[in-house]
Amino acid sequence: MNADGPPAPDRATDEITQSVDAQAPGLGRADLVFVFGSTLPDAVLPAVDVLDAELAPIVVLTGGPNRRLPHHVESEEHARLLRAHGIAPDQMIIERQSRTSEENVAFARPLIEQRLGAVRTAIAVVKWWQRRQLHVLAAGMPTVERIYAVTWNPPARADGSPYDRTTWADSSDRERIEREHAYLQDLLGRRVLPALVTDGHGWIRADL
Repeated sequence: MNADGPPAPDRATDEITQSVDAQAPGLGRADLVFVFGSTLPDAVLPAVDVLDAELAPIVVLTGGPNRRLPHHVESEEHARLLRAHGIAPDQMIIERQSRTSEENVAFARPLIEQRLGAVRTAIAVVKWWQRRQLHVLAAGMPTVERIYAVTWNPPARADGSPYDRTTWADSSDRERIEREHAYLQDLLGRRVLPALVTDGHGWIRADL
């Protein structure tokens, strides 16, 4: 293949992984833990470890009725799981109406500000390949100066099989992650979302 041709498959896969991967070195104390909406219980379980380690005093649970399962209110299900793990209700802020990542942040923001005022640091709990949600959090809560990320590995939507950052290209979620990569690059290219960089202590806005 000549130098002007498309990248080799392994190189292209590596570039996508680096683009969508939310993980960054560093995890420190923060004003809150922010959990994006999901039907899966694994989405909230990392928050238990963060709260038990006293890295944040409050967890924000987001997500209304799921589009595929209208009876399933994502944030309420996550609150139930946290209570089962010994997390007190007064440690939770629950947003029950949102249906998208953008709404997760927009609808939770007034609840957060009513309780905590302007927050400057957050620990975001996201799928490993949803770095876009970190950008959404930075855009929707401009007072946040630093975002730490705690990631989890979802199973493939079609068949429930496990995969991670090293095996996603062989999973049934491959097309889904490729679409996520293209979508994030489009949003960043049009400056719909702010650029983020890692400085060894989570993520910060590139323009700070």
